[in-house]
Amino acid sequence: MPSPDLDASRATNLRGLVLVSLSTITWGSGGLFVRLLPFDLWTICFWRGVFGTLFIGAYVVWRFGGQTWTVIRRMGWDGARIAVLSTAVIVLFPAAFQHTSIANAFTVYAAAPFFTAAFAWSWLGERPAWLTVGASIVALAGLVVMLGPSTGGPQVGDLLAFAATACGSLMTVAIRRSKDVEMVPVAALSTALSALISLPLAVHLWDLQPQHYLAAAGFGLGPMTLGMMLYIMGSALIPAALSALIGTAEAPIGALWAWVGVGEVPAVTTMIGGAIVLSSVVGRIALERRANSNAA
Repeated sequence: MPSPDLDASRATNLRGLVLVSLSTITWGSGGLFVRLLPFDLWTICFWRGVFGTLFIGAYVVWRFGGQTWTVIRRMGWDGARIAVLSTAVIVLFPAAFQHTSIANAFTVYAAAPFFTAAFAWSWLGERPAWLTVGASIVALAGLVVMLGPSTGGPQVGDLLAFAATACGSLMTVAIRRSKDVEMVPVAALSTALSALISLPLAVHLWDLQPQHYLAAAGFGLGPMTLGMMLYIMGSALIPAALSALIGTAEAPIGALWAWVGVGEVPAVTTMIGGAIVLSSVVGRIALERRANSNAA
């Protein structure tokens, strides 16, 4: 009979898998919202940051009440480091979407397991499971198919996506390392920082129409608030490399959001590469669940 500690560990692992998977579906809509906001990068980041701060901030105040400021002060340098990395991701991904296709930007994120596994190994001493390594290699194959020489090679937006991926991987490892830090206030701080940084640089700050404010609010509520909160909470419960591997499913999910939402049809190479990436993620999670079932 499994021990109570083992049952608790499995329940925690399952909760982490579910939260990170849901965040991936939600975060995948980010490219769609960028397409719905035809403005400069800083205008988009400002209004998304404003709405994101309102939504996440409301949850933080509801959850912590009068202790809110105390909780924020206690986040320390670990929380500040995560907030800075998160802010970088918040800015870099929309920049990538503006300079390459949504499908490309998200499929570049398939490199996340490699960055994350390397950072987690060197920083935390957390060796990635061989199943995760194997699945990451399959994901890399999908990335090569999508961005290989036959497609003309990577563009500026692809390089920005790689920078965002590196920052996101470091953030994942930092979250894993800082389990005693309340992560939701960190998310609120990140959105506020993104808005403050963007304010003096925004060119079309007051040029939005009602539908644009609605899109910005959806951006702030969906990928910004729900996506980030789910990922921050879930990635603290499972190995960093596994969180990053699940996140690579954003490639086909993001392409699907863009296809359905604004008719941005992915290239054939992107669809093939995205299918390979998604197969690696689904296969890895299935093997994880099978191993847990056999252990029971």
